Amino acid sequence: MADAVTEQAHLAAAQALAVAGQGPAYLPPFTESRLGTMGIELELMVLDRLTHDLMPAAPDILRLLDMQTKKWIATPEITTSMLEVASSILGSYAEAAAEIEEIRASVQRAAFQVGAAISGGGAHPFQRWNEQRIYPKERYRESARKYGYLAKMFTVFGMHVHVGVPSADEAIRLCAWLTQRAPLFIALSANSPCWQGEDSGFCSARSNVVGAFPMSGTMPSHIRSWHDFEQHFARLAGHGIVNSIKDFYWDVRPKPEFGTIELRVLDTPLHASYAAALACYARELCIEAYQAPGTWPSDDSRELYAWNRFNAAKDGVEAVWIDPCTGIGLPVRQVVLDDLERLAARSTDPGFPEARRTIGELMERGGQARWLRAHLDAGSGMNDLARVASELFDRAPGGAGA
Repeated sequence: MADAVTEQAHLAAAQALAVAGQGPAYLPPFTESRLGTMGIELELMVLDRLTHDLMPAAPDILRLLDMQTKKWIATPEITTSMLEVASSILGSYAEAAAEIEEIRASVQRAAFQVGAAISGGGAHPFQRWNEQRIYPKERYRESARKYGYLAKMFTVFGMHVHVGVPSADEAIRLCAWLTQRAPLFIALSANSPCWQGEDSGFCSARSNVVGAFPMSGTMPSHIRSWHDFEQHFARLAGHGIVNSIKDFYWDVRPKPEFGTIELRVLDTPLHASYAAALACYARELCIEAYQAPGTWPSDDSRELYAWNRFNAAKDGVEAVWIDPCTGIGLPVRQVVLDDLERLAARSTDPGFPEARRTIGELMERGGQARWLRAHLDAGSGMNDLARVASELFDRAPGGAGA
């Protein structure tokens, strides 16, 4: 009985903080958004142009970008050799492709002015975690105090996709649906075969780093409404485990202040053109699920999800994905192509056929990780691999091939 009373006290205290917006723990109310609006975030590598090692020049690049008038934003990340760019609110594939290209070109120009280069990719092939510097911002210093060496290990680079949802309860339901298919996006984006100077044996080494954090994984299956999520947040906040939505490192999470759900599993693409296409694929899946109100995924097995996630990170687009609804194992390529065909028949986005074509090209020759591994097999070193990735990201549209 005493434990139950203590738990209720924690809940009440955290809920009061969340509702009032006071104290360290705060969960904002869900802001309703128009269905299918998109936002794209890219975490980018800052490289030395000669050695192609990571370079702590993000603060200098950000100062130059802050001087520009732009719809999108650029912000620091946890270490000084990485920066994050976030698009404005996007409504279509054409808007996404145009703005991501504008971002790519602008960041490249700013980097060039400070003697640096920019690259996509999920993990730098030969950087050493102990050489990285925490960005001088209180939030990141607190992360370093809380997580120790894991904070510097988190020098990995991902793409996050936000999709607008009209209501809080629907955001929770769509999180569940998109989580089931999150391993497909790991497979499609996988491009980090090397880690700390070694061939990892994985197509996405980055995907394994996130799992070290205690609040990683997936949204618990008992959460079936926004009220359930508020209760879950309050319970954890009452124990001092979380203070905000940013403390959840789930593969898909709600983002209440934006009125979105956020897919967080992708390696940053090697070429900017892939970002818009993959974001539109996620967007169409969410719209499809929204248009089947009241339906939930039929299988919430965390073990099955973990296995699908592992296979996607290990084998990329050559992986097998076990359909949680049928229990049948299918090649990722087949699942993605079937999805794209089905979604194209109902999409109202005039640019979706182009997004579909781009994803098809992305899967050619085994995906991005195997393009990079082909350079290793041909005798290239780790420096060459970093250079190739940087050159791919530097190409304007029409030059995305490896």
